[in-house]
Amino acid sequence: MNIKESRKGILIAFFGALLITPDTLFMRLSEMDVWSMLLWRGMQMGIVLICITLCMKEYRKNFHLIFSKTGIYIILSQALGSVSFTYGIVISSVTVILLCIATSPLFASFFSYFLLKEKINKSTIYASLFTILGVSISVLDSHNAINAPQGNYFLGLFCGLFTAAALGLNFVLLRSKPKIPAIGATGFGGLLVGIIGILFVTKKTLLAGDLIAISISGMIILPFSFAALTYATRFTQAANVSLLMLLETILGPIWVWIFIKESPSNQMILGGMIVIITLLLYFLEPFKLSKS
Repeated sequence: MNIKESRKGILIAFFGALLITPDTLFMRLSEMDVWSMLLWRGMQMGIVLICITLCMKEYRKNFHLIFSKTGIYIILSQALGSVSFTYGIVISSVTVILLCIATSPLFASFFSYFLLKEKINKSTIYASLFTILGVSISVLDSHNAINAPQGNYFLGLFCGLFTAAALGLNFVLLRSKPKIPAIGATGFGGLLVGIIGILFVTKKTLLAGDLIAISISGMIILPFSFAALTYATRFTQAANVSLLMLLETILGPIWVWIFIKESPSNQMILGGMIVIITLLLYFLEPFKLSKS
């Protein structure tokens, strides 16, 4: 992997990471309930990603692999992660959920140990302990967040961590079978999310809320950010992509604060700083080792 290709991958990943940062803002602006949001976001993202997959010759050739055993697991983990993420955003603080999701690479390391028999580094264990500390500090004061939903924050914590675990598992499953079209599998995961939404949505809530806001999320932000981040891994290391994904953890709460005045407490910010600094050091460690 040469420097020119790596820079290309980093640029693509930066675009994808930056594009996904206002996703939670548009979820808030839609003012939809969980099931309506799942239906619209899932169906829209799924259709767009599957269309992108069918437009790419390499992905069309391996399209059937999406429905292999591993492909089905990817679809299920994608769908379950999306459901837990949406539910968590509806009942809890954006800051808490995004801090939890930032830990997905750590979950990926542990899943790699069990599924791919890869060794867990000491740095992963230390990073996990510090991120647990940071998230705990944030959650314990999340009831003091301003203009955030006053739901069960510990349930929100569970949703955030479950989403991070699902993303980590997705990453490992895709790495174990690199020929499976990741964009297409994610698209079918989105369709499954939409079907789950259809099962529980009511006629009264189906069209309630801001359809433009949720469509910006479902048809633009989600599919094109996922496509860019997935495509970027062909040109640069996964660690680079994971590092850039911290932009969502940092900028996501800022967008929500600017437009709808939802803001974390000082204690939540402190916990968030511990998580972000820990993950920065964790992602940068491989580059230090390669230079020594």
